[in-house]
Amino acid sequence: MPAALTQESRSVIDGTTPKGVLRDLKAAVREYGKEAQRPITPEERRRLELKLHRMLVWVGVLTPFEFELGGKVVPLHEIVWDLLAKDCLTDEEKEYVRKLIYRLQAHEHVDEEILHSSQLTVAEANVIFKEARGLLRAILSLKSLVGRKDVCTVKTRASQRHLEEAKYWLGFLKQIT
Repeated sequence: MPAALTQESRSVIDGTTPKGVLRDLKAAVREYGKEAQRPITPEERRRLELKLHRMLVWVGVLTPFEFELGGKVVPLHEIVWDLLAKDCLTDEEKEYVRKLIYRLQAHEHVDEEILHSSQLTVAEANVIFKEARGLLRAILSLKSLVGRKDVCTVKTRASQRHLEEAKYWLGFLKQIT
């Protein structure tokens, strides 16, 4: 089991909802200057929405290092990295990855909806846009991970077979010497 996929992380993934987005926005807005406080124009909003729906919008974007799910901060980047480094995933890990994908997609859809229909400042819109891109990156990495890791059972069986054959031949060599 990956170090980052602890019991606490799993419980957060199981019980999260996408309601923390607006609270995070207010905190991020405080970090920007007064220019960022002006309302976003319809043209800027449309441009951000179009960018978000481009085919490779996630290319070059980092998975968020930490992400809040269910009121707790989860080391999302570390979870994704640890899972990608594994050769095989257990069925339990695959199920939690699927749940994590579902939760991240819910957050990403909320981000899109807020970007589309809420009265936002430039700073708020940029924060939402960056968060949505990072979530898309994490979602696509996790989706590719679950499908690719299904091949592990075949590799594991082949490795076990090679090990059994090697043991057989070593036993045979011991018998004849």
